[in-house]
Amino acid sequence: MYKYIESLESYPDTSIVFGENGLLEFENLMRLGSASKIVAFTGKSSVEANGAWGRFLRATVLLDATVIRYSKIEPEPCIETVEAMVDLLENEKPDQVVAIGGGSIMDAAKAAFLAYQGGGGVSNYFGVNVFSKSNPEVKLRKVICFPTTSGTGSEVTPYSNVVDKNAGVKKLIVETEIIPAYSFVCPSFANSMPPQVTLATGCDALAHSIEGFLNVDRDSSHPDANHWARESVSLIVHNLPLVLKDCHNHDARAAMAAAATLGGMVIRYKPTGLPHLCSFSWFGKIEHGIAVAMLLPPAWNFYIERKEVQDRTMQLKDLFPGETPAEVIQSCRIFLDSIGVPKTLQEFPGITAELLERTAADAGQNTMKLKLAPRPVPLDQSRAILGEILRNAWQPKRS
Repeated sequence: MYKYIESLESYPDTSIVFGENGLLEFENLMRLGSASKIVAFTGKSSVEANGAWGRFLRATVLLDATVIRYSKIEPEPCIETVEAMVDLLENEKPDQVVAIGGGSIMDAAKAAFLAYQGGGGVSNYFGVNVFSKSNPEVKLRKVICFPTTSGTGSEVTPYSNVVDKNAGVKKLIVETEIIPAYSFVCPSFANSMPPQVTLATGCDALAHSIEGFLNVDRDSSHPDANHWARESVSLIVHNLPLVLKDCHNHDARAAMAAAATLGGMVIRYKPTGLPHLCSFSWFGKIEHGIAVAMLLPPAWNFYIERKEVQDRTMQLKDLFPGETPAEVIQSCRIFLDSIGVPKTLQEFPGITAELLERTAADAGQNTMKLKLAPRPVPLDQSRAILGEILRNAWQPKRS
């Protein structure tokens, strides 16, 4: 048994079935629940390439259940797409909803199933626990997830990102009632990911785990969260370079799948910080995982002005060698260099100096994220502080 299984099994919110026998476990679960109609949300073609769809159908063939597939979900799903998914659910009235895909698929499925059960448009649910605060006694049915990438951790989180095309930004649903009750993590489903997707999703998981680990004010949220974060970072540092070299390295793929889920477990209890806040409106211009990885070192350098974050940073010195917090951060950046993460945001044509200025102004409106950062950002200083972080990612300081 992989040594990280024990950590995955310690998560209280989702039953995580890890390994290649997950579909057999899913079949048993559906049989116990007497599911007669299943709606499966997937991407357009990746689930054929990685074999997930064929294996899923074989697992359901003896269930005497009707399976309806919806595959018109774009990589950055928008409100209109989620509303179309809600329409399908209203027409089919399934016993169970399944998401097979990356973070976008799982996020969209969670949002659609929430809106279907809660009523009204998906836009009504943006914000924090909008449904559960209004319906404290109601327990919703949950999406069952089969992640096919190793990055977002959406298979265990209360988060759903949906693009508002009119506003030009991603909007976030944070809702405890959409945390999946069951997730089946089959590492081989990620084998068909091209290297750039492997890199971007792995960087997203790394950012989740480091951002959560540094969030010292939320240490009491769950007693195991820092252990999950530390284990996730270690798995990524040791295995992401291996899987980038050989996409069929099973042990490395399994380690990355576990690291991504562990990262999702972390941010369930210890939310992300300034890198995620600042990159929220950059969809379509830069891959999300690459963006947050590039913003992590300059944000981290801001955080270590706080003594508690300095101490927490030094707990990573065996993974990112250094004798001072600044040296640990520099070692993290060297690791990012070694796996091919660009050195500067200037390498992305869509990321302009003007965009960075707007980002600093707009991100400063999210007062909750500013307060919850590992080093809280005063509202009246937010534009200057965020602007400095963004400029340091645009043109890094010479070490």
